[in-house]
Amino acid sequence: MDAFEETVLLKDLASGDSKAFDGVYRHYRGEISRYVFKFVKSTEHTEDLCQEIFLKVWEKRETLANLQSFRAYLFTVSKNRVLDFLRHAATERSVREEVIRASLQHASHVEEALQSEEYQHYLQKILHQLSPRDQEVFRLCREMEHSYDEAAEVLGISRNAIKKHMVKAIKYLKYSAHKNFGLSFNSLAICVMAVW
Repeated sequence: MDAFEETVLLKDLASGDSKAFDGVYRHYRGEISRYVFKFVKSTEHTEDLCQEIFLKVWEKRETLANLQSFRAYLFTVSKNRVLDFLRHAATERSVREEVIRASLQHASHVEEALQSEEYQHYLQKILHQLSPRDQEVFRLCREMEHSYDEAAEVLGISRNAIKKHMVKAIKYLKYSAHKNFGLSFNSLAICVMAVW
């Protein structure tokens, strides 16, 4: 939305036009939601706070047409509402515990995603060191979840040959994980399963 469109919307909003409010809400809601979530780390509280922020905009709509920057005003309202919420959370134990729990849970998901990505990258690097046939067999059996019989049929080789290629690939992965990370085979299996 350009400055002219925003000025027109704000004038319409100042006169009580609910369609203008919907336009402002749709345009800024995502950005305000992301801003609020950075601080409260809870989807539920973010939703509630965004509703309160835009309710405040509606309640103060008569003053909006005179603003130099609606975006700056909206972020100031958001910042003040988040600070009020965090002050309240600091004094009310249940809210404080919920914010802390949500924050830790969010951090844990981010960390897990990064670790999973690192394991995937490491695994791909190690797989590229295998022979082309070992790579092909490993991808069919682990990534595509084919049985040994199905992989044998796809590649036109015996089930026994598939098994030998898989044993060779797993041994190499085990050796590399132990050499590079000090991981046991069980730890590697857990990491590999988490990636797939």
